[in-house]
Amino acid sequence: MKDVGAIRDYLLAGRNPDGGWGYARGKGSRLEPTCCAVLALGDPQIARAALASWPVRDGLLLERAGGDPNFGFHALALIALGASGLEHSAGNTVLINGLQRAGGLRLAPSTINRQDNHLQGWSWIADTFSWVEPTAWGVLALKRARSLRWSGVDNARLNECQSVLFDRASPTGGWNYGNSNMLGTELHAYVPNTAVALLALQDKADDPAVRRSVAFLEEHSTWESSSYALGLAAIALRAYGRDVGPVLGALERQVPVTCDLNQQLGVALALLAMREENATKAFMLS
Repeated sequence: MKDVGAIRDYLLAGRNPDGGWGYARGKGSRLEPTCCAVLALGDPQIARAALASWPVRDGLLLERAGGDPNFGFHALALIALGASGLEHSAGNTVLINGLQRAGGLRLAPSTINRQDNHLQGWSWIADTFSWVEPTAWGVLALKRARSLRWSGVDNARLNECQSVLFDRASPTGGWNYGNSNMLGTELHAYVPNTAVALLALQDKADDPAVRRSVAFLEEHSTWESSSYALGLAAIALRAYGRDVGPVLGALERQVPVTCDLNQQLGVALALLAMREENATKAFMLS
């Protein structure tokens, strides 16, 4: 499925009556696929219908089905709101402050891996340790909020979270999901979390860890054959001015499989990667 219009129609056909999207067609609306669909479609009216009445508790967006907030996807929603030019009904400053109050646990120094456990980024859910992907989404959300002149960004908090990403970077480039090493062994870096971390650090392009990670992503951009991974890789490589032809070619071949598997998150990221203007509006810092 190479026709962007056909992919857009497929995504629109999977929209739920409440305005959101589930991970699979016919499933309940969830925050991550809804935000990615909103960003891919780039229509403020669709964004408003999907996100303006999303449930909030204590300044944090919840899943529609209830339960605790997911800090990484709350940050992604801030990005979607900013790219769509929307003011959430609870107020974007309230949502920014909710994100900044949240954080992963600070722990004692580790005896089994090499990292600074005192640094506080973001966990996925409350009362757990910081992970790379939610920390990267949070850093990107605060940087985007600052660039859009949303009030209330705490630069000290932002800098500490950014330090988490540098602390967790693999010595050979890229990021694992959590630690870069364990019990004396360097852990594999993976494409999706490397792509998100690079988007968060695009204003640090001259840093050696960032340069190594861009090189890793260039080499391994088609390593994980899912529309989710390929879409994020294409968006991140484009942000650094790299050739995205090979990864977009792999993505075009993968999208029909993603549609057949009914994976709406992957379809949304594929469409976002193919629509350069929408991806730029969503994730670029300059």
